[in-house]
Amino acid sequence: MKNKEKSKPTKKKILITYLSVAACLLIAAAVTVGVVFGIKNKLPDNVIENPPVTDPDDNEPDDKPPAVDTSTQYEFIMPIKDANVSLGQAFGYDKTMDWYRLHCGMDFSATAGSQVLAAVDGKVTEVSKSDLLYGAVITIEHANGVKTVYKFVEPSETLKAGDKVNRGDVIATVAAATGVENKDGDHLHFEIYKDNELADPDDYLEVNPK
Repeated sequence: MKNKEKSKPTKKKILITYLSVAACLLIAAAVTVGVVFGIKNKLPDNVIENPPVTDPDDNEPDDKPPAVDTSTQYEFIMPIKDANVSLGQAFGYDKTMDWYRLHCGMDFSATAGSQVLAAVDGKVTEVSKSDLLYGAVITIEHANGVKTVYKFVEPSETLKAGDKVNRGDVIATVAAATGVENKDGDHLHFEIYKDNELADPDDYLEVNPK
């Protein structure tokens, strides 16, 4: 009986064991905290507290080429400077033919010899000088399926099919009144087509009818 009682751990030994375990746990915790703080101190502050935000636009080059301004190439101008519109595209009475009909296009009253200008950049596709109804005719094709036609004109001597013209270039002069609109006096008859369909010049030009 006495031997068995001696083999039992005393309260003092149990207390020492608990204290040893607690000390080991405290040491382990202290080491862990020290390692964490040591790593943190070695890293830049912004890596931990304020991580950088990547902007997708930062990858784009700063020296972007400026956009090419082509607006003037397709902005129509009046085919005759300071000319008055004597007749627009409308159904009405034709003095020369003595009937009612749709007037296709727009007439600009001007004295014979007045300069006729290309209304917009394009390529000449036809220069006809022997049209029985309209005298001479010039046709120019432009971007986006647009075509302009100039009638009752005297084409410039050097103008020919295939020539490239810029808006404002002199392509002809107004001819003396003739053909199917001779009773309307000297004028330029101007037509616009979009995808081979007749269009209203008033939709392309800023004009003030007389």
